[in-house]
Amino acid sequence: MKVIKIVKSEKTYHSVIYNDLVTEVIDEISFKDLYELNFYLQTLQKKLEFEDFLLIIHDKINNSVDLKRSTEDIFLE
Repeated sequence: MKVIKIVKSEKTYHSVIYNDLVTEVIDEISFKDLYELNFYLQTLQKKLEFEDFLLIIHDKINNSVDLKRSTEDIFLE
């Protein structure tokens, strides 16, 4: 299972993808809008060939954290 952490701030979405043991960063990148982030996550899922993932969404604007575990396509709203 891959772990994907998304930090949402007022101007950016910052994405960090960790390996199965959460000991190594596989990829790290920032995006200006949600559309770019969604496209990146969907292509990354196919490129790295992983099916099971834990998505951690840290929303700094609303001061909240959301966890999602899934085997389906990644898509943020």
